[in-house]
Amino acid sequence: MFREFCGRLAAIALAAGTGSIAHAQVINQEINQSGGTTHVHIYNFGAQGAPSPRAALGAGPMGGSYWDHNSSVMVLVADGARRRFYYHRPRPGMAEAGARSGSLLFDGMRRGNTYSGTATVFAGACGTFTYGVDGYVVADRRVVMRGLAPRVDRRTCGIVDYRPDELAFDLM
Repeated sequence: MFREFCGRLAAIALAAGTGSIAHAQVINQEINQSGGTTHVHIYNFGAQGAPSPRAALGAGPMGGSYWDHNSSVMVLVADGARRRFYYHRPRPGMAEAGARSGSLLFDGMRRGNTYSGTATVFAGACGTFTYGVDGYVVADRRVVMRGLAPRVDRRTCGIVDYRPDELAFDLM
């Protein structure tokens, strides 16, 4: 039944597309048995400007690549030397802290095999707080950055001190 629904959804997506002959394929289905949100990603292959099937499987939303960060799925978007890591599928604890699909975790630069920039702490109702990080790249498959992350008092939303933090990203 779910596959039938996905097929109908794909047909609707094609009909709303550019009108060229195309083939739709459901790439990623996340089914939450507890009645929560169901995510279906549909890529319209063959339409003008649409990615090839191989490109869609190897690239994340916004043209980036998928990375694992503490059991969250991230998307790395590279624009020249600029690098940004966005949440694609935050793990439950991060979702509770306020991270959503598309939330920016890191914004910075790559110079050679080093990264430097600003990372974000998600503090629930207190919002987000940023801090400086820098680190290195290992064989273009792993990025590790460190900095002093603010520790937020969730009652007052004030910064009470700073703690050493490490951000590690592994190419999926």
